[in-house]
Amino acid sequence: MFQSIIESINRIVSPPAEQLSLLIERLSIRQVPKDGFLIREAQTCSSVYFINQGYFRHFNVNEAGEESTIDLYVHNEWMLEYKSFVSQQPSQNCIQATTDSEVLALHARDIHDLARISERFFRLMMILEMGMRSQEFQQNRLTPEEKYQKLLSTRPELLQHFPLKHIASYMGMTPETLSRIRKKISL
Repeated sequence: MFQSIIESINRIVSPPAEQLSLLIERLSIRQVPKDGFLIREAQTCSSVYFINQGYFRHFNVNEAGEESTIDLYVHNEWMLEYKSFVSQQPSQNCIQATTDSEVLALHARDIHDLARISERFFRLMMILEMGMRSQEFQQNRLTPEEKYQKLLSTRPELLQHFPLKHIASYMGMTPETLSRIRKKISL
């Protein structure tokens, strides 16, 4: 149950076994059904999550009701609604499961308690609070073709688990543009 998160934490900070046990004791397991929300708009994000199994989409909805994908997450990745988590204010975004999923949650107070115990956990907290990859494709100046090539080289599993409309939105392009690029690259 906890092997994947232990491996992930060890890659980030490599804490001693007794400190890792303290962290594992503080994790809560949460089942999220397909299309269920981990975070809804106007809800405050008070935990960071490790995806034990399943897939999630982080998105917002504008005034016109159009969805814009901020990030896509697969199993064995960390996720959070960064701005809400750091400010402890209601979120303007949502995190929704796209399959039946299971996450391991670590509450902010537990992260802070663990950081007081260990410099290594303080580093883990800082890495998680930096928001990891959030808005990776929207903020860079790559061409649409370069964005797609980057996706293929860094996160090809997204193409297997998410609809193209969500991938296109994540990369900051229309589904039509993504289709043209995919066709051009496959030739």
